Amino acid sequence: MKRGPARGIIPTDRPDALAKAEMAWGKVPEEVRALALACRADTARAIARRLGYSDAVVSHVLANRYPGDIQRVFAAIRGALMGETVICPILDEIGRDRCLIEQKRPFAATNSIRARLYHACQTCPHRQAKAEEAA
Repeated sequence: MKRGPARGIIPTDRPDALAKAEMAWGKVPEEVRALALACRADTARAIARRLGYSDAVVSHVLANRYPGDIQRVFAAIRGALMGETVICPILDEIGRDRCLIEQKRPFAATNSIRARLYHACQTCPHRQAKAEEAA
């Protein structure tokens, strides 16, 4: 027995991403609006990959139910979808989303740029402190 809509058919009774965000947030932040508009143009999974998060995170942010660090997700959205850039001491001008990715990467002595980035990220003004560091 097949369940659900026929393959390739999108149910029309579900609200689109922007309507979902407006219902959940009330006054929608610019980052959430940009995320919703991107989800209208492409799939939530594709947008999530572009941000470096799972599609569940995209859904939770749109529904205003994300339990994690929402400011980190907003920073990734500003970098990947809204064109925000930062000046990296090693790579020069990069997107905010790339900056966040580089902060997460571990030290690698086999790659000189990676090693320089690791050390520069430790004292960079654009670094987002981890929850453990803040406590």
